[in-house]
Amino acid sequence: MQLKKLVTATVIAVTVTACSTSSEGTAYAVPDHICGIPADKEILKTLLDEGDELKQDDGGDDITEGQFCHMYVDGNDSVVSNADWEESGFTLREFFEDLKVKGIRYFGDGKYASWTFGVVTVIPCPGVSEKGDAIVVEVNDLRWNKNTQSRLEKLGPPYFEAYKKKLGCPS
Repeated sequence: MQLKKLVTATVIAVTVTACSTSSEGTAYAVPDHICGIPADKEILKTLLDEGDELKQDDGGDDITEGQFCHMYVDGNDSVVSNADWEESGFTLREFFEDLKVKGIRYFGDGKYASWTFGVVTVIPCPGVSEKGDAIVVEVNDLRWNKNTQSRLEKLGPPYFEAYKKKLGCPS
């Protein structure tokens, strides 16, 4: 289902140009957000590919629907954020049941999980969407390297908190 959403979101492209200051090796401005959700600019700078142009695409999805955000550098996917609603009680371990991911690390007292190219959490958020009471939010670096996992572990928690706040999830 995740791959299906990726393909669908890629086909339905509505681009939003990012803004901020540029980093070395890039001609584009490095943003301090992922499709409007605050994210650490310095970490994003290390994850995004070098190139001339950065575009962000949320496919026109509203955040309460479960937003898929592509960050394209020169037309190629670089960093992707995905959010899907699940039923109350959904766990990180359930997230990985159908994925063939190795090297999973749980951190933050089990609140977050990471692997070579991604980081994920499950946020309880009842009453915000008709699609479910918990939202699974993940960030992936599609052109990852040996440093990606530790960088995503730093980016994830504050990004997930900003996501929770923007959704208006109860504390």
